[in-house]
Amino acid sequence: MPGKHILIVEDEPKVGFFLKASLESLDRGYDVLHVDSGEAALAEFQRRSFELLVTDLRMPGMSGLDLLSRVREVSPDTRAILITAYGNAEVERESRRLNASHYFTKPFQIDEFTAVVQDLMEDQSARGQPDSETLSGERFERVLQRLTDLRFEVGAQGILLSDLSGQLLAEVGVTDDITPEMLTGLMGAGFTSMFDLARHLREANSFNLTYHEGVRYDFYAANIGSRLLLTLIFDRRQGASRIGMVWLYTKRAIQDLFDLVTEPPRRPPAE
Repeated sequence: MPGKHILIVEDEPKVGFFLKASLESLDRGYDVLHVDSGEAALAEFQRRSFELLVTDLRMPGMSGLDLLSRVREVSPDTRAILITAYGNAEVERESRRLNASHYFTKPFQIDEFTAVVQDLMEDQSARGQPDSETLSGERFERVLQRLTDLRFEVGAQGILLSDLSGQLLAEVGVTDDITPEMLTGLMGAGFTSMFDLARHLREANSFNLTYHEGVRYDFYAANIGSRLLLTLIFDRRQGASRIGMVWLYTKRAIQDLFDLVTEPPRRPPAE
């Protein structure tokens, strides 16, 4: 489920299973994955993004602190909870330095653990969305108009605007038998490695365009800054898309949309 991905890193299978089951039993739609090492956790971060990392401190190979340090490089917005049976002042200082959101010393109450996770996930979800005024009222109509213009410029069947977790924010055109939220979620997951590359190259702003050529559909996806995603759908029965034209007009639209969603809200005139 978009925006609710949690990774648990625990080398003791019973503990990992218990934490995973406890979170899933909350029935909050959390997508919880358990791995048994820091190395396996980093591999998962290469495949997808996680809103929350829960990791043990002492594990064979990479420690929880080492893992958290590496995760901060590839996914700085991921919240983290550190769990240990060997807590001390130095470990606590290091966890704060690495911006761990919470620190649990074993044994701990599972109710307290699940309550902290819910608070962090709700806060992360709120941080990941555009401001409440970003896509409302007149601004939303202007965004829809720009998406409509782009659709006719490139001949797309439909265009979707979403955040990188897959939450749909705006839609123009027809998508027929395509599930928009599933498509945007899959497209958004593919941008994780591209943003990792941009961070590695120290490029604050980058434009990425991905292309999928299928039998029935062509799909394009492009980022708007670091939080929003534009997905273009072409029905090949209506003719193949032209990648050069799509690239040109989409890049122009990206800048317009970025300006629309980041401009300060208009204030009413003072009386």
